[in-house]
Amino acid sequence: MVRKFLRRWRFGPYPVRLRAGAVERPHYGLCLYQAAQEAAALGYKAITAIEMGVAGGNGLLCMCDHKEEIQKSLGVEIVVLGFDSGSGLPSTNDPRDVRYYWPPGSFEIDRNALESRLSGRAKIIYGDVAQTVPQWVGDAEAPLGAVLFDLDLFTSTTAALGLLTKSNMLPRVWCYFDDVIGYPENSFADGTGEREAIREFNASPERSALHDHLSPARVFKGQPPEAWHQQIYLYHRLSHPEYNSSISGEAKQQLKLKPK
Repeated sequence: MVRKFLRRWRFGPYPVRLRAGAVERPHYGLCLYQAAQEAAALGYKAITAIEMGVAGGNGLLCMCDHKEEIQKSLGVEIVVLGFDSGSGLPSTNDPRDVRYYWPPGSFEIDRNALESRLSGRAKIIYGDVAQTVPQWVGDAEAPLGAVLFDLDLFTSTTAALGLLTKSNMLPRVWCYFDDVIGYPENSFADGTGEREAIREFNASPERSALHDHLSPARVFKGQPPEAWHQQIYLYHRLSHPEYNSSISGEAKQQLKLKPK
């Protein structure tokens, strides 16, 4: 009840509402906020946040709402982008694409309706992600900080993970994967869909050579468990030139001995 009240009326500072889960799609808010915090600590004035798989557009609109609150809270500009074919899920023959659950053509975008709602707050890059992701360069002043993956299929997610091979990114990129967990009717498991795409990405020779990795985030200590916690991942680029730069804001951390 309290969450509902805080979410509806936006009562209290954004970081407090976010930690309480009293915002729409808190998993989106967490990724954008943490990426913006990291950027601020490293001296960046802007970041890029991307939704892979726009579908109806509710997620992209939600990102824009989070963006506006985070920009006021932290002073870091957030460039919001969406990637989508626009025509729904493609037809494939790869069994790892969970075709038994995702019919081709599902989740087509109503472009006119969505573009009118976005009103320039975000941009959508239309086309097959296998082509648009390699072509995307991004803004050198706004490194990639967060990616929200919701492309459903193994093949599409594999192509989308190409974003994490770009040079212009933060040392740690916050990620959300919509379909690494599901319901009995989904029958999600290792070896298919997003989970297999992540496994193959980590197993690639390029990742092994650089010691970079994408893994579930272990960041929810002391918080009541939420289902979406299992869907938050972090990409660590250990080879990033700023990977070891301090983001704590302190010259050193120290614990004092308790008085007697």
